[in-house]
Amino acid sequence: GVLYLPDGYDKNKSYPTIVTFYETHSSELHIHPVPGLSQAMIDIPTYVSRGYVVFQPDVYIEIGKPGESAYDAVVSGTRALIDRGIIDSSRIGLQGHSWSGYQTSYLVTKTDLFTCANIAAPITDMVTGYLGIRNGSGLPRYFMYEETQSRMGKTLWEAKDKYLASSAILEADKIHTPLLILHNDEDEAVAYEQGRALYLAMRRLQRPAWLLNYKGEGHFVLGRGAQKDWTIRMMQFFDYYLKGTKEPRWMKEGIHLRERGIDQKYDLLE
Repeated sequence: GVLYLPDGYDKNKSYPTIVTFYETHSSELHIHPVPGLSQAMIDIPTYVSRGYVVFQPDVYIEIGKPGESAYDAVVSGTRALIDRGIIDSSRIGLQGHSWSGYQTSYLVTKTDLFTCANIAAPITDMVTGYLGIRNGSGLPRYFMYEETQSRMGKTLWEAKDKYLASSAILEADKIHTPLLILHNDEDEAVAYEQGRALYLAMRRLQRPAWLLNYKGEGHFVLGRGAQKDWTIRMMQFFDYYLKGTKEPRWMKEGIHLRERGIDQKYDLLE
């Protein structure tokens, strides 16, 4: 993977860390990302400049075990950084979007290693996901699960137990990690109901979770105003859990439909 350290990094000091991933990243070692607003994942230069350590582990998938493969790579990589004294085990955030959003939702059902997590546009139920249609292309999702990215390798009926075991929604009662869920209602790649289901499960279980839906936005946040808002709220979420800043008012009160665009509640509570 790739590890980003803040300027002037001092191994004797403690830093907040975000583990963010999607497939593999080691080939990006010599790519220098440009600072900007977030469309889904964090903007790495912005977070590093604000004193965060950022780790992007490579994830290689074993057929039939997409969740377990992510666990093996992400958790072992994170623990290696803890063991080497590079990061503080009490201040680690986790993040994934789309395919890695699914993997992140799976990971938080299996470990309490991470202080908080942002999960964006995830498949949380493999069964309804398999039986769904991609709204953008109109294609049934079978091919994605059997042959391509999901790498299940078999149909739902040939591997019922694996599909069920890979579904985070069925294991939501094991999640103790506070979640910031991003899923937009016009997502053309992953059905909005998938992220919403995880949010509703967390609320029913009385676990800390927030759902952000930028109405009219799709798989990524592309509108300039929505990007600004998402960048601010994601940063406030991570700062609250990983830097110990005050809680923003929107996390305490939520935002009623009548308040949209009127009271953004960015202000921090005393």
